[in-house]
Amino acid sequence: MIFAAFIVLLALTAFGVEGGPSCPEKDGANSVYIPHKDCTKFWQCSNGTPYLFDCPADLHFNPKLNVCDWPDRAGCNGSTDSDSNSSSDSSSSSESN
Repeated sequence: MIFAAFIVLLALTAFGVEGGPSCPEKDGANSVYIPHKDCTKFWQCSNGTPYLFDCPADLHFNPKLNVCDWPDRAGCNGSTDSDSNSSSDSSSSSESN
C-alpha cells in the first residue's frame, strides 16, 4: 500500500510543471486556479504544484468564475496560441493581370 502511494506521488510530481506560478503548499477547501498569459490556458494548484491545462477549442479561461468561457465573457487581455502561431504576411492580396 505504501508503494502504491509512493508511485502516485511520483506520478503527480512528474506531471507537475516546473517554473509555473507559486501555489499554496497545502490544498484548502477551494481549488486554486491561476490565469496563464495565454488566454486559452490556466494553472490549477495541487499541494504546492502548478499544473497547466488547456481550455477546449475557442474558449478562454475566465478568472472570475474559474472556468473556460466564451472569449467575450472571459475578460482575458493576454494572448492566445493562435496569436503566437500566426505570421504576418506582407504580400499584397491583389493579383496582377
